[in-house]
Amino acid sequence: MKKITAIGSVVLDIILVSDEKKLELGSKIEVKDFAFSLGGGAFNASATFKKLGLDPKIYFHLGRDFLGRIIESELRKTRINYRIFRHKKSTTFSVVFLPARGERLIFVFRGPESEFTFKELKSIKPTPYIYITPGKTPPHELLNYLKLIRNKTQLIGINPSKVFLQDKNSFKALCLTDIVFINEEESRIFTKDKKSDIITLGRKIYKKLGLKILVITLGDKGCLVFFGDKIYKAGIFKIKKLIDKTGAGDAFSSAFFGCLVLNEKINEENVIKAIIWGTANSSSVIQELGAQNGILNKDDYKKFENKNLKIKILQ
Repeated sequence: MKKITAIGSVVLDIILVSDEKKLELGSKIEVKDFAFSLGGGAFNASATFKKLGLDPKIYFHLGRDFLGRIIESELRKTRINYRIFRHKKSTTFSVVFLPARGERLIFVFRGPESEFTFKELKSIKPTPYIYITPGKTPPHELLNYLKLIRNKTQLIGINPSKVFLQDKNSFKALCLTDIVFINEEESRIFTKDKKSDIITLGRKIYKKLGLKILVITLGDKGCLVFFGDKIYKAGIFKIKKLIDKTGAGDAFSSAFFGCLVLNEKINEENVIKAIIWGTANSSSVIQELGAQNGILNKDDYKKFENKNLKIKILQ
């Protein structure tokens, strides 16, 4: 099995489902259902990698507290390899509230769950394939690590946070990766450009960073993928019912990255296949509660390859 290093976070998601249609301050909100699940960028991605038959190892932080013990106990059950960097602060968690109507609400307590130091990073043994969700890691720390391991890797994918992209050193760090996954809002934060159309903006980012692939996700409008001299504009698969958008972005980027790892060569055929896989995994995840329940098995992707996903090639 091909090994993948996943660097980022593992957190506890507390999901609350309610029939309430209107939320008012001071009122008591009735919850009709709830769930606890592991989340975080590194874990969500690794769950996809595992189901693809790959061998991920997660590197993340946990506090020495009650939540930290729960997370580690649950993680053991997944049989995914991991290494924990311990800290003395509280462990990160999130509360996802799903009302009867409208968008979800997410309450997040962010501890130092994904704030890696260079000392911690350089202790991570690189594998040929590395997937990074840097969270609050200072870009200059990640830059130093990437300089150290760049020649020892074949493919580095990164799904940067808003905090990461706002830092002036993020540009240099991203230049040392191969695939960048961002959404439209993040692309505008990175470039400080609120006016240009998204295709023009994507071309600008792709060219300046010198990437192999740039992926800009557009929510229910699909995605844009910049590869070589072409831009692929893809739609989405129809779903039966939207349940929970939690983990949709992680599902897309990890299936996209995992597809390229399995197929080894980065060419037009495999990039199109990666788009289909990413879109399929994301569409499946949002039809289940939590970020992992809908993750596809490897054989499931074949069904989606035979479906008609609208992909246009723009020059």
